[in-house]
Amino acid sequence: MRMLQSLLLATDFQPASSNAARVAARLASAFGTRVSVIHVVEPWLPAAASIFRHQQADRMLEDLRTQFSHQQVPLANCSVLAAPVADAIVRNATEVDADLIVLGAGELSANQAFTVGPIAQSVMEQAPQPVLTVHPAARDIVFRTILCPVDHSAVSRRGLRNAVQLARVLGSRLVVLSVVPDVSWLTAAVETGELADAKVEYEHKWCEELEAFLAGIHFDAIPYVKEVRSGAPHDQIIAAAKEHQADLIVMGATGRTGLVRVLLGSTARRVLRDLPCSLLTVKQEDVIEELLEDDLNTSSLLLAEGHALYQAGSYEPAVAKFRQVLVRNPFNLQAVERLAEAYHKLGQDREEATFRRRAQLLRGRS
Repeated sequence: MRMLQSLLLATDFQPASSNAARVAARLASAFGTRVSVIHVVEPWLPAAASIFRHQQADRMLEDLRTQFSHQQVPLANCSVLAAPVADAIVRNATEVDADLIVLGAGELSANQAFTVGPIAQSVMEQAPQPVLTVHPAARDIVFRTILCPVDHSAVSRRGLRNAVQLARVLGSRLVVLSVVPDVSWLTAAVETGELADAKVEYEHKWCEELEAFLAGIHFDAIPYVKEVRSGAPHDQIIAAAKEHQADLIVMGATGRTGLVRVLLGSTARRVLRDLPCSLLTVKQEDVIEELLEDDLNTSSLLLAEGHALYQAGSYEPAVAKFRQVLVRNPFNLQAVERLAEAYHKLGQDREEATFRRRAQLLRGRS
């Protein structure tokens, strides 16, 4: 069972990385996530230049640590490494057991044209973890509108489940997009078994599949709309993101129509150059995974044990129990509120304030 417990922020201190740091802090505050930060220096720099870059990076990491501290987001560790950049980021994400990698998507030119960064593209292709690439012109770090393209595959279901969970916690509006791909008459006839009006039948069948696909998703009270378009998936994704003013696109990494392969493959450079917002790709692992029944039962038991310890005046052991609940589910309001009370009894004002704010946020989302 994996939750959003650990996040790796990869930074090169450029504008897109500054936005990425703000997004990382926002997610860490919302989910109670520990954050690790890495800056990688190219290993082939001359010795003097390498030393200077390391010293410069140390100063900027200290500034970042101060910034996170003011937002009351603790950093697990900060590292400066000399290695091939993308490889180092992917390797470090495994070493710190990151559930999510966050980095800048690229840079803006003087005329505000976006160019995807080669490091971002490489990390998206290589990392087994979900990767969030933050656009340098990101309008809103709270992601008010999330666009989730689906092709009705199991992988796109994983992407949609993550989009729903993010929308729930961040208070976002969700747009679910399904693109009927351009197919030949022969392909449509084979798919539908119809010769006359084969393409019309193909589109009708696609829409029926979408309804069946969405029937298995629990949207709860999240404001969402569904939209069906026809055409090349990558073109329609970009068009929908612009029209809905999406702040984030969430996509499964592979699927029936190869949505992210389109973005990351040989035809991707044109699409990524036009990418209007941040992009989260989900592969083997979910960013956020729903709790299983066993976890819920265990959480209830831990809460009861923590409450008994609190009532007996054993506040530190009670804190340990409540924290174990949050390891399983960082959204458990009871555990958050009890932690605030226990820290109050222990006289740990900073921790008390942190959990009282988190409780207030969770109550506001309920």
